[in-house]
This record gives sequence, structure tokens and C-alpha cells, in this order.
Amino acid sequence: MSRQDRFRAVLFLGGPGSGKGTQGAVVGGFEHICHLAMGDIFRSLDKRSDIGQEFLSYSTKGLLVPDELTVRVWRAHVDGLVVRGALDLERHTLILDGIPRTMDQVELMAEHVNIVRIMHFVIRNQNVLIERLKGRALKGNRPDDANEDVIRERMRVYDESTAPVLDAYDPSDIARINADQPPLSVLSDLSKCLNECIPTNL
Repeated sequence: MSRQDRFRAVLFLGGPGSGKGTQGAVVGGFEHICHLAMGDIFRSLDKRSDIGQEFLSYSTKGLLVPDELTVRVWRAHVDGLVVRGALDLERHTLILDGIPRTMDQVELMAEHVNIVRIMHFVIRNQNVLIERLKGRALKGNRPDDANEDVIRERMRVYDESTAPVLDAYDPSDIARINADQPPLSVLSDLSKCLNECIPTNL
């Protein structure tokens, strides 16, 4: 796929509870931006379809979904949006949330997207992060996710597998977003960065 055939994209990268999903949902409300959260895409799969059955063969056993299948699920979802007229290659910029999250996914996604900017959501106060995740888990009726040991394990997995993804990109393309701030302050900083890299005249 040529550079012209790839989707323009901005990558939201940050640990669990950093607020990238919340902010992605907000900016995804603009007509020329499409927020694509990999977790939501997995949950939206038709479990009776071939790709849905393949996904279930891993998820129901508690296994990580392989990178190749993850990217294939993502591409099938995007193709569906294009067919329905909800996504246009020339007009939309994608907000990638939850993909790519490994080095292998970085390579696989390069065929489909041209990532023009990386928004790195940084939380320095880990205690605030833990309390935020506990509250989110209880609101979402997922009490197991409110367990502090589980939260720390998720943070460890992120640091081990996803944080190195930053090294795959030019440091000049990475914007650090202070996610310790209140959500509206985060949104203000994020909006300034997005205005620099997302065309608004399409």
C-alpha cells in the first residue's frame, strides 16, 4: 500500500488510566476525526463470524490476541466503516487508541497508516493513577480490575510491552501530554497539539 493509500493517523499512547480513551472519545466527536479504540473494536466483533470465532479462540482462554490477528481485526473494522461511508481516506484523521501497542504491531500497522504525531499521556503520580483505575473499575462493574495487585500488573505489562513503542518513532513527532491535570486541562493541551497536525480544511 502506497503512502497515499494509507490513513493519516495520530497515536494516543499512555498507560492504563492515563485518560487517552476519555480524550479520544471527546476529540472523536469532531467530523474530520475518527477515534478507533482497539478494546471497543474487539468488543464489537460479531462472535459468529470467522474472525470473531478466531478472536474467541484466544480471549476465552485468557490468551493474548496475536499481533497479526489484532491488526487484521482492526483493518476489517476500518474497511466496514469505509463501506458504510462513515470513514473517508482523504477527509478523516484516525485517532489510534490501543494499537499499535507492541513493536510487531508497529511494523504491521505501517502498511495501513501514516502516523503523523504521537500523543504520549504521562502520569507521574502513580498513586493518583491507581485510585483512578480503582474508581473506573467500580463504575464499570468490574471489581476484579479494582484490585491493586491487578492494576500494578497491568502497569508492568504496559511498561514492558507498550512503552518501548515510543522508541519506534522520531522524538520530534512525540508530544508529551501532562495527564496529571484535570480532564479539561488535558483536553486544552491536547487540542493545541492536534491543531498542529490535523488538517481542518478538508
